[in-house]
Amino acid sequence: MPRETLADLFADFGRARGDFLVHDNGFRSWTHSYAEVAAAAEAYAARLQAAGLRRGDALLFWSENRPEWIAAFWACALLGVVVVPLDHRSPLDLVERVGTKVSARGILLGDDVPARPDGQAGAIPAWRLADLEWGTHERPVLDRQPLPDDVLEVIFTSGATAEPKGVIITHRNVMANVVPVEREILKYRKWGRPFFPLRFLDLLPLSHMFGQALATFIPPMLPGMVVFVRGFNPAEIVEQVRRRRISAIALVPKVLEVMREHVLRRFPETAVPPPAGEHVARRWWRYRAVHRAFGLKCWCFVV
Repeated sequence: MPRETLADLFADFGRARGDFLVHDNGFRSWTHSYAEVAAAAEAYAARLQAAGLRRGDALLFWSENRPEWIAAFWACALLGVVVVPLDHRSPLDLVERVGTKVSARGILLGDDVPARPDGQAGAIPAWRLADLEWGTHERPVLDRQPLPDDVLEVIFTSGATAEPKGVIITHRNVMANVVPVEREILKYRKWGRPFFPLRFLDLLPLSHMFGQALATFIPPMLPGMVVFVRGFNPAEIVEQVRRRRISAIALVPKVLEVMREHVLRRFPETAVPPPAGEHVARRWWRYRAVHRAFGLKCWCFVV
């Protein structure tokens, strides 16, 4: 059966084996399997339904990257609620303007937002993502499955110099990108089994489509695991990569430059480029200290 909506993708989601999401806030970490995230998504969809949200209603996501964000996203996709994601560093006035523009019925809050409404954000209900319950198995009562042209989310610009502008994303838009990627992955997945599970350190904001793709849509195809951390301290990032045996680091160019400067300070020899035509094995040995610092499982940065 062809995949046309995220509901089709979700049907296989809960059957994926192994751990899916890891959240390290700097003090402790939490790990959730694919099955746990799928169950939490269905239970949260039922909770949103009980709160009065219906198909087509808009729900603001104002939060840092965390597993509850992913579970709530899938809950909205199943229920037909429109996700309106905002960067957790967005100012309160921008959040309020976007909420007015989309006639938001509620807002989901992370722990690291610059201003946290207490119970209400303006005239709309506010719920903390940290209160999302794991281990429950309630399911929503759906009037119908999502259709390809149903609106999935609205992505907004920052609105720093003008009124924020939103881009409407439908299920069809997302699947047009997901299906070809899945098709190519399936061709080569058997050759990658010795390296599974692939582990992604996702430093991209989930308010952007690229960050969502690497944290939500692609990992179940591999299978893969996604790690979220708090902050962008380069030394802590390197330690997380080594300790958690990260395969790929997804980040924005600005953070990549911070990582580059950190490596140059810690390993001055990396400032000297290798001789032209040097064999890859000799080049690897030349920079072996860097490879040891990041761990021998780390392959690449994805920007």
